[in-house]
Order: sequence, then structure tokens, then C-alpha cells
Amino acid sequence: MVKQRELSRISELEGLRLVQDIANSGVSKINFVGGEAMLNPNIEAWIIQAKSVGLTTSIVSNGTRMTKRWLQRMSSHLDWLGLSIDASNDELHALMGRGRRGEIESGISRHLERTTEVWSFAEEFGYGLKLNTVVTSMNAEDDMSELVASLKPNRWKICRVLEIKGENDGKVLPLLVTSRQFDDYVSRHKSSLKNLDRIQIVAEDNEDMLGTYAMIDPQGRAYTNLHGRYSYSKQSAIEIGFQKAWEQVFEGFSITRFENRGGEWDWKNRATSSLNLPVIGG
Repeated sequence: MVKQRELSRISELEGLRLVQDIANSGVSKINFVGGEAMLNPNIEAWIIQAKSVGLTTSIVSNGTRMTKRWLQRMSSHLDWLGLSIDASNDELHALMGRGRRGEIESGISRHLERTTEVWSFAEEFGYGLKLNTVVTSMNAEDDMSELVASLKPNRWKICRVLEIKGENDGKVLPLLVTSRQFDDYVSRHKSSLKNLDRIQIVAEDNEDMLGTYAMIDPQGRAYTNLHGRYSYSKQSAIEIGFQKAWEQVFEGFSITRFENRGGEWDWKNRATSSLNLPVIGG
């Protein structure tokens, strides 16, 4: 079976048209994610297009290629920046494989060093900031309280590592944690950060993530994951338009779960609000 990440991707022009179509369909906000979204050569053009057609824009990244100059140039086009940081130190990041290829091969990582530098640049230019952490067996006992308190994100999203059948099953098994381990991680950090009102801590266990995200893959297909595996539209939104592609998978989206995990919020005010993933209107 050919996996989604191994297929060819839409072109820059197709992406520009798709972004316009998404806006025309009633979507209010778009979030560019990966893999690593910054590795797509068209990402900048698509972000600029999204902002120009009235969408609130956000990206989740590990900080790759986010120079101070890039962040300054994109500050009028990109509203929200979510940075992926999974541990309080780079020793853990190295063990988790979070770092550049050459670093990991040498058993080291400078991921935390790079992302905190990107974070400081983004703060300078007024971005809304979100921290993303995935809890696995490698970092379940880690304490990120001091780091999070110093970063002061608008929102800290803590997710339990999720198995997706046909995508990461097998490889992810050694990283899985129980609900109790995940709850302990969240409770520990909520307690230690309880006096920092500005930081909104949002925990997403596996059940919270299933069927609560409206997604588009690099081929332009709409998809959801309600049943623990990806369910794709039969045709790409490039061919039939976003609305029709979404209608093919809408039954795999749970509005109730989406609302329960806090999917609705005032993302227009990036100075005081927090980040979340795409909201589909209608």
C-alpha cells in the first residue's frame, strides 16, 4: 500500500486556487502543518494567499528555516505560530529523534536551542504563539514547567501520541503511553503552572483527536480520522472543489467532540487568544 506521504503533491498554482476555494466555502482559519510545513517550497506563497483572501493563518513547525528575517517579512501575513517542543532539554530531544538528521546520527540535538530562538523572534514581531507537545514513553516523566513558564505561550497543547492505522502503526508502538500516564503528565504541569493565568493548557487525549480535525492532504484530498485511520475523499478538491470533497468525508467529523475539545474560540485577536486547527463553516 502506498502511504499518503509517498504520493506526488499539488503544485503552487493548484494550492493557490485551493486556498481561494477554501475561503469561498466559508472557512475562517487555516493551519499549515506537516510533517514539517516549512519544507514545502510553496508554503510562503500559500500563507500570503490565505491571508489575502481573508483567512486567519497559522502554522505548526519545528522552527526549520524560520529566520528572524523570514518571521519579520511574514508577520503581516501569518497570524499564529505553533512550535513543536517535546522536552525540557535537548538530551531528551536527541533520544526522541527530535533534531536535524546529522545531529541525531551523532546522538545530539540543538532543537530546543533553535526553537527558543525562533520563539523570541516571533514574540518580537507580535505573533500569536502556541506550544505543541506530544507525550510519549520517552518524555512522560519530563518536567517542562520551568520552560513553559519562561516561554509564556498563549496556548500549550499537550497531545498523547496517537496511532494511525496504515500510517505509523508498528513504528509508534514503543512510544505509546497509557491514559493514566498522560493524565499524570497533564495534571502535574497544570498544578505547577496554575498561577500563570495567561497560559491556556489544553490536553488532547487520543479520543479528543479522533474526528475533530478537518484536514487536507498534500494531494488536495479532504480527510478525517474518526475511526483511528485516515478516511479520504474519493476525489481531490482540486478536481471537484473543496465543498464537494469535504462532503465526501464530513460524516467522519464529530462536531460534538470538536466543541468539547475547545475548537471554537476568538482566533481573530492573536494578542490574547490561542491557536487551534481548521474550523469548517456550515
